[in-house]
Amino acid sequence: MDLNNYIHSITNFPSDGIIFRDISPIFLNPPIFNYVIDEMVTSIQKSNPDFLAAIDSRGFLLGSAIANKAQIPLILIRKPGKLPPPIKKESYSLEYGEDFLEISSELNICDKKVAIIDDVLATGGTVAAAIKLIESLHGEVESLNFLVYLKNIPKLVSISNYPLNFLIDY
Repeated sequence: MDLNNYIHSITNFPSDGIIFRDISPIFLNPPIFNYVIDEMVTSIQKSNPDFLAAIDSRGFLLGSAIANKAQIPLILIRKPGKLPPPIKKESYSLEYGEDFLEISSELNICDKKVAIIDDVLATGGTVAAAIKLIESLHGEVESLNFLVYLKNIPKLVSISNYPLNFLIDY
C-alpha cells in the first residue's frame, strides 16, 4: 500500500524553508488509518514493550490507537504546562526553533521496556528529548517508532543507538 498518497507536503510551513508533512488525510480514511495502526502494532510488539510513550501532540493520535489495540499502557510525553507537578523537563531543538517536553516524575517505569512513538522523524531532537525523559526515570528505551521518516535531514547521533521503525520514508 502506498501511504505517500495520504500525506500532503506543505512548503514554507511553519516557516520559510520547511516542508511540513501533513498526515491528516490518513485520519480521514478509516481503512487507511486501520492499516497504519495494524502495521505499527506489529512492528512495536516485536520489542515486547511494557509501555508505549507517545509524544505530544500528533504522536498521541497514533499512540492511543496503537496502545489500545496492542493492550500496552500509554505514557504521555507532553509539551510544557500540560502536566501537573511533579514533572521532569527536557529541552530540544527543532529545525525551526527550540521547545521543551515534560513527563510525570511519578511514573514507575524503572527497568521497564518502553517503545516511543511519534508521527515524523526529522532531525531527531524531539525524540532525543523523549529518550532522556524516559531514561531519567530509569526506563529502558526499546525502540523508536514513526509513521514518516525524513531520510534527507541529518539526524542526531544520540538516537542512532536505538532500533528505528517507520512506515514511510521521504
